[in-house]
Amino acid sequence: MTLDFKKLQLPTGELLTDEATRKDYGQNKFTQEIINGNKPAAVIVAKSISDVQATVKFANQQKVAVTVYGSGTSIVNGSAGQDGGLVLKLTELNRIIEINTADQTAVVEAGVLNGTLDKEVRKQGYFFAPDPGSKPISTVGGNIATNAGGMSSLKYGTTKQSILGLKVVLADGTIVETGGKCFKNNSGYDLTDLLVGSEGTLGIVVEATVRILPIPFGNPTTGLATFPNMKTLSVAVEKISASGLRPSMLEALNKTSIEALDALEGTNMGENGAAALLIFQLDVTPVGALTALKELLEQNNALHVSVTEDPQYAKKIVKIRQDYYQAEAAYGRLIVEDVAVPLSKLPELAEFVDNLKFTSPVKAFLGGHAGDGNFHPNIAIPQDAAVVPQDVKNAIEKIFAFAQSLGGTISAEHGIGDLKYGWITSQLGQDIVTLQRKIKHVFDPNNILNPGRKV
Repeated sequence: MTLDFKKLQLPTGELLTDEATRKDYGQNKFTQEIINGNKPAAVIVAKSISDVQATVKFANQQKVAVTVYGSGTSIVNGSAGQDGGLVLKLTELNRIIEINTADQTAVVEAGVLNGTLDKEVRKQGYFFAPDPGSKPISTVGGNIATNAGGMSSLKYGTTKQSILGLKVVLADGTIVETGGKCFKNNSGYDLTDLLVGSEGTLGIVVEATVRILPIPFGNPTTGLATFPNMKTLSVAVEKISASGLRPSMLEALNKTSIEALDALEGTNMGENGAAALLIFQLDVTPVGALTALKELLEQNNALHVSVTEDPQYAKKIVKIRQDYYQAEAAYGRLIVEDVAVPLSKLPELAEFVDNLKFTSPVKAFLGGHAGDGNFHPNIAIPQDAAVVPQDVKNAIEKIFAFAQSLGGTISAEHGIGDLKYGWITSQLGQDIVTLQRKIKHVFDPNNILNPGRKV
């Protein structure tokens, strides 16, 4: 179908239809399982909310898909343009409209980078809690679309816990505002919560009112502990979670991940039989907590425990976890997965994934947010691979099925996108999928908003 772009009247935006741009926006840069991407019909760079409205009205009239694109950091190809569809790029909507420390809120446009917002509010003694691995480069709008998590979601929750209100462009181009600036609001259905994590399938978020938090007093307690295997580490995580210590970070890495990090950082964390690494942090340290934590780790098979309150050393420890993907990517094209299980099932999941075997020349890693039951089984395939090896595909399916058998989920924080869409019925059940598609139809009767994703 040929689109008549003469009917698209952009007040301030830019229409891009050249071949290279269309190809570039047909795939998300971090979705390594997609070898060949889609080819959208055009990319629209919105420079105002009016541009968003004009684009959506045009798409609705033409019955063509429109996909919102922020920084393109989706792991599941959730914001890649669809064949023949429109890509709506929102990175030019990047104003921090207001920072209100009295109300502990900020109002931002969807294209503001998470890291930029956090940096600005820290100047006033506050912080923005959501901290996905893509924090320096991902947009607040993208975080909202996927309900992004991160290392500190253990204590502060995923993105939705930090979102108070939204300004949204609906499929017919109208604007609605949900929520507000109150921390509590029971008026009507919670449409804000429904829209967070909807992956651009119900409406296009153009502005958000977010909650900001005071930076905790004093220096955090940060440390690392090594274990003989991931199963014993996971048991220790269970004990810490039940201890009342309330850590803000409990991150785990397996043996191959430790080896990759040792190679990158020039460290020796994998010595003395260490096959699993726990990185932990308490951003508030009550009296006696440090001693209690060390004793708890040692009582639960830790081989070595190192703890510090020195801020510079703490940054080095946290950086180890932040460099996780970079270290693994040195071994090839990195396929990143994302599953979660109830905390009591974490040892079983860790043991299962750690024991997977491969016949093709790949390297498997395991790590993630152990404190909330969320692991990332990652697999590096050859950089020049024309296809994903079949045994890798089989392993991913086994991981998904095993996580589900434990009462877990195939997506904890990365979303559904293209790559997990085929699993949504087995995850939710047909009745819930049908109900959710009815909700989608209410918001988007012509199915133009990122169709074929989420549900």
